[in-house]
Amino acid sequence: MHLSKEELQKMEQIDIRDADADALADISGIEIDMEKSVSDRVEDYVQKAGNPFLVRVGEYVVKIGYSDQAGTLSDRMKQYIRKAAEIRY
Repeated sequence: MHLSKEELQKMEQIDIRDADADALADISGIEIDMEKSVSDRVEDYVQKAGNPFLVRVGEYVVKIGYSDQAGTLSDRMKQYIRKAAEIRY
């Protein structure tokens, strides 16, 4: 399933409030083979999820955003905690 840039942009722009939860893939049951290459894992996820930006986790509809910036989730959480610690109440 190779999606064009336009198709991906259209998927990304869907408003979460307009989403039909029953029509979205529940990603809590999706399994990805971590032995595959990154590109194959991405392809597998998109095939199983349908819209990689708007999914369901159980009964909750979730809108996902992606960033081109380097760094892991752990790096981002450390950055967030450092900034939160700097805030004086």
